[in-house]
Amino acid sequence: MDIAEAKRRAQVGPKALLARRAFTLIISLVSTFTIARLVSPKDYGLANMSLIMLAFAVTLRDFGMTNALMRKGSISQAEMSFVFWFNSSTTVLLTLAIGIASPWIADFYGQPIIVWTILASLVGFLFSGIASQYKAMLSRNLQFKRLALIDSASLFIGFLSTLVLAYLYRNVWAIVLGNVAQLVSGAIMYVGSNRWKPDRPAKPDNLRELLAFGANTSIYSLALFAAGNAAPIIIGRFLGAAPLGQFNRAQALFQIPTLNIVQPIAQATLPFLARMRPHPDEYRSAYIGLVRRLCTFLIPASAALCIVALPLVRTLLGDRWHDAGLVLALLSPSLAAVGFGYAAGDLFISQNRSGELRTLGVVDMIVRIVAILIGVQFDIAGAAIGFSAASIAMAFVRVFASGRKGPVSALDQLRAGLPGLLLGIVAAIGAGAGVLVSHQMLWSDAITSIVGFAVGGVCTLLFGLIVRTTRIALIDLFDAIGLAKIVTLTGLRRFAVK
Repeated sequence: MDIAEAKRRAQVGPKALLARRAFTLIISLVSTFTIARLVSPKDYGLANMSLIMLAFAVTLRDFGMTNALMRKGSISQAEMSFVFWFNSSTTVLLTLAIGIASPWIADFYGQPIIVWTILASLVGFLFSGIASQYKAMLSRNLQFKRLALIDSASLFIGFLSTLVLAYLYRNVWAIVLGNVAQLVSGAIMYVGSNRWKPDRPAKPDNLRELLAFGANTSIYSLALFAAGNAAPIIIGRFLGAAPLGQFNRAQALFQIPTLNIVQPIAQATLPFLARMRPHPDEYRSAYIGLVRRLCTFLIPASAALCIVALPLVRTLLGDRWHDAGLVLALLSPSLAAVGFGYAAGDLFISQNRSGELRTLGVVDMIVRIVAILIGVQFDIAGAAIGFSAASIAMAFVRVFASGRKGPVSALDQLRAGLPGLLLGIVAAIGAGAGVLVSHQMLWSDAITSIVGFAVGGVCTLLFGLIVRTTRIALIDLFDAIGLAKIVTLTGLRRFAVK
């Protein structure tokens, strides 16, 4: 694949993935305000206790081998076959190990039912692990349309299964079995969409290199998992299932922008950077553009969400989820830092700096766990504050660490985030004004949420189009998410350079 074709696929890919994420967003929102009204916070907490263990196992099963291959410009059949058999073997071993350990996990949480929810969840884990190589190959080859179609179909199957079971039984099994249905259906479609077949197990010539790189990225993934899931684990252990359910719903809402906007935009970055590694200017331009687009969206979204979180959650979930609204408001500031730190790992991987990536992951894990352990002493709100503070601090550590070497400096990344910072200040002022007026008028939570977001969004857009720096950033973001025709038709593009 030449540079022109790689660029074309990298540009088309995020749009296909964004379409998929738009569908995901609709499903997530419908799921949030339907299933959350059928299933109690405690049942959400119980499901989260078992699903956390499976998410942990996912970070272990490929030992970083997928990343070891993704960073390379070309991959041999022997390497792909080796990774397939390696992933399949570790998936089977982890399935057995977690099944055996499930009674001890249940004792840790003090919830006997966790044994059975873990055993049921392992079915989905087994299927998805065997199919993981096929999914990675679609991403590696920049076949994002097919990837988006399969993800959307499996998501709908999972949602429909969860909704039916929640309506019939209204307990933890609706969430657990719905997740299994999503993973199994997705695995079947990934394998069926690819004609590739592995060779017999054999040792590749560069096994030592693959293992060394994989070990470092695997340690990083484990540390990142521990850092990202420290809050649910600690809250579940010290505060119980009900507070964990509140935190889980807040975290699900908090992750909607990341999963549905950030991830599709960033997903094409690693395979594209790997192919552009011999071309420093193209490499730098691609990454700086990514950071600018992410910050242009995330910083204003973070500012508005922080202000509107409480009435929004009460509107979507009901009054019994008030604590989830408070947690969402306290988590929101860390969303602003995601634009800087989200894709920094791709710089390390594509530049073959796995040792630095490993160290960074361990530091991130320690900082977050300590911050959350301190915060949980002050209840669920303290845990959320600890998570946010640690996340913001580590985002900037990632920026400066990744900018020490290679074509992209830390200053390049910080400059790319400046338009987003300006827009974020305006968004906060606009959303705050909208909420204040709504309170004065004694409007409902639903109207307050709409007015807050609407005023914040309009102010942000107007300011963004007036100031040249933010105007260029907004147009770049619109192009990336498939709104290029609107930009052209409205005449905004000709003002970008003025």
